[in-house]
Amino acid sequence: MSFRSHIWSAILTVTICTPISAIAGNPELMRQLKQTKSCASCDLSGGNFKWANVYGAELGGAANLVDANLEGANLEGANFFGANLEGANLRGTNLKRANMGWSSLYGANLLGAQIDGADLSGVTFCKTIMPDGTANNNNCF
Repeated sequence: MSFRSHIWSAILTVTICTPISAIAGNPELMRQLKQTKSCASCDLSGGNFKWANVYGAELGGAANLVDANLEGANLEGANFFGANLEGANLRGTNLKRANMGWSSLYGANLLGAQIDGADLSGVTFCKTIMPDGTANNNNCF
């Protein structure tokens, strides 16, 4: 078997053996957030909320949104206080007046996001793509 065949075999094995919830987030919690706009301290890592309208959502209390896709979502006025948004896709997201205080945006993509009036106190922006397309490497530790 060639080296290339070994690589494809390994990729296929990992893909097949990875639980769906690890790829798509927890469907029950995702449904809860979309219906009630509340999921504080939830594990929504890897969830797909692209273009979701969760205006004013409660996502604080160390909610886990690692690698979540929130592209184009309406999260105006949402509470992300202390949330983990590492690697999250927030491209074009409406975060106006959102409480992002003490959250981690390490490696997140905020390109084109609207952050007017958002509370960004204590936010970790290390390796974050900012709304204007610049890379922010402040607060890297």
